[in-house]
Amino acid sequence: MIAALVLFAAQALQGQTPAAASRTDTATYESARLKTIITDAARFNRRVPPGLGTYRAQVESEISIGSQRPDKGELSFSVEQVASELTWNRTGAFEQRVKGYRLQSLGLQFASIGFFRNAWAVPSLYGNRLALLFGRDSTSRPPPVGRQRTYRATVFAVHPLAEDRESVYRFRGGDTVVVLRMNGREIPILRVEVEPRPDVPDETVIFTGELDLDATRKHLVRMRGYFARVGGPKPKFDLLSQSRLQGIAFVELVNSELDQLYWLPSYQRFEAQAAAPFIGDARAVFRIVSRFRQYEITAPDGEASLVNITGPADTLRIREHRLSFAPLDSLKRFAGWREEMGTLSSSVAATDFDDVAPDLWRAAGPPVTSIRPERVHDVVHVNRIEGVWTGLGVTRRFREQQPGLTIRAIAGYAWSEGTARGRGIVEYHRARMKYGVRVGRSLDITNDFRVAFDSGNATNALIGIDDYDYVDRRSAMFSVARRLPGRFGSAVRVDAGVADDRNALVHMERSLVGRHTFRNNRAVLEGRYARTALTFDWRPDVNGELMRIGYGGRFYYERGDGDVHYERVEMRGAMRWNSGRVTVAGRADFGQVFGRVIPPQQVFELGSSEALPGYGFKEFAGDRAALLRGVAMYRLNVGNVPLPITRRLWLPSPSPALAIGVQAGWTDITNAAAGRAVDHLGVIDPSLLALWRPVSQASGGIRATVSGGVRLFGGGVGIQLARPIDHGGAWHLVVTLDGQM
Repeated sequence: MIAALVLFAAQALQGQTPAAASRTDTATYESARLKTIITDAARFNRRVPPGLGTYRAQVESEISIGSQRPDKGELSFSVEQVASELTWNRTGAFEQRVKGYRLQSLGLQFASIGFFRNAWAVPSLYGNRLALLFGRDSTSRPPPVGRQRTYRATVFAVHPLAEDRESVYRFRGGDTVVVLRMNGREIPILRVEVEPRPDVPDETVIFTGELDLDATRKHLVRMRGYFARVGGPKPKFDLLSQSRLQGIAFVELVNSELDQLYWLPSYQRFEAQAAAPFIGDARAVFRIVSRFRQYEITAPDGEASLVNITGPADTLRIREHRLSFAPLDSLKRFAGWREEMGTLSSSVAATDFDDVAPDLWRAAGPPVTSIRPERVHDVVHVNRIEGVWTGLGVTRRFREQQPGLTIRAIAGYAWSEGTARGRGIVEYHRARMKYGVRVGRSLDITNDFRVAFDSGNATNALIGIDDYDYVDRRSAMFSVARRLPGRFGSAVRVDAGVADDRNALVHMERSLVGRHTFRNNRAVLEGRYARTALTFDWRPDVNGELMRIGYGGRFYYERGDGDVHYERVEMRGAMRWNSGRVTVAGRADFGQVFGRVIPPQQVFELGSSEALPGYGFKEFAGDRAALLRGVAMYRLNVGNVPLPITRRLWLPSPSPALAIGVQAGWTDITNAAAGRAVDHLGVIDPSLLALWRPVSQASGGIRATVSGGVRLFGGGVGIQLARPIDHGGAWHLVVTLDGQM
């Protein structure tokens, strides 16, 4: 996924720079006043201030990989922290030298830093062009004669304050949005909105978004928006064009005033977001967040260095720049971190750029119909109930025709089961409110206390792994949700409607690969009922298993009235905390179900598939349950150097850490109704009652496993000894590759 995001972002930004405009277009500016502001700012922007010769700054960056999902918020799979030193001079030449590296990761993956061939920091916003990420290192040697050149030329975007801006951009706004107070001075900041002209030359790389200007000296303070390549022929089939991979390179470049003379980088954020029909509404997110500190500024030395940037011809030249690495011994010893790992990436969200997103991703604009499911499993998945399932989804976003309204239709066919399933969805967004109607037939999973990244079995059943149980459910539900203040997905939701639960029988008895025999699906209590639910999610992006630091929680209440009658309560608390070499992560779940006749599909089941290693599949069950998962790691501060495999593929640094983990679960059967529900789990066909034997039982106290050993590659790989502590079990070796607690 890292390589795909990086390479796609590079391709999306490839383009050519436009020729200078031959005449001034006065319609480019919303007002004569704004034209004066932009003209003055452009004059200052194309000249490096006379007193600024060179600077050196310390840069601390976090490179994170994740996914933005509407139903779960943002999931963060890995964080790489990089310390570097940036050296720049007024000719445009610069070097970014990596001095330190460390990471945390859910599993073993390639180090994203290996894909970079030039600096990711933007050292200056002066000039007519902006050299973007994924250009080549101009000091690297070309490949030998006869071999294909694998690097790309530097990608240049037309600066919104370039001399030829009027052939590319339109400008609006210019009002004061904030007044900065620094050292007893007041600095009014003007905000200007920038958008491309409709007649931009083909294959031009442009910026769309906001510019913040120092109103007093007209220096550029901040750029926020996205870069894209525009122009070129329009696709013939708009419906099909909506289904192709779509990626956007968002940026936020913030300058700070130094010595009351210069505005130089203080904070930068680059973010590639990619969406595709096969992943539904989810977006893959590749993010780099950097902070700049400890500037050392040197005045120009000699008359030759006073030559200012004066025109497009100068700024289009490829200046000497490098991404280099300190010697291995130095990288291994680095310990001068200023931020705790995860601080920078956990303070932002993928939705921060929604207000400056391209037209296709915005709520405004003409209606859009696309071939797009709601989630990836709507396209294809495999399980022992359905066999191979294939489907198709169509989405209609009405946008300006009916603001906030979206209609979806998803349908598919289970080939082994010989059954069609699907759903129709109507959603209406208004400010922080979301209303929805959902009608359909689904195969729902009954597993409890699932981890955040568990979205159901997609293809594992092909090789004989299907650690889920299912209920065949028909339902018609109405929902109301309110998004709470903040940017991280906290929300309250109420659902009400009717449901009809049916047993789901196994139709694919053996896996397609290896011919493994599948077990039976667990039984449910069939019947129709009114279903209501209340959900409160607080920081769903913080869940303990993934890389976001902080605290999160969830409260869930569900009620059924009718043939299936019950009440169910679930609570969850999660945290992840970093301090120096220490990482502590944990998650605690508790649930209870009430009712005179408790349906088996609502009892809680725990076992090896629910983070209790050493026990059987859903060995324990009851109407009351709790599950605790936690890990503590102490990094040894050795082996902090990435391991190159090929020129572009690097393994992350081994970064060994001592680790202690605990997994503890408990279930209880508190009454006869709960006992009958647990007994019923193994009985689907009443005619087989005489052959029944229990498949689960109460845990009989707390069942716990403790583990200790070493975790490598940021916690993604574990080599540990584990043993149960609730009885006298033996120690056994456990090797994990998924980074779970």
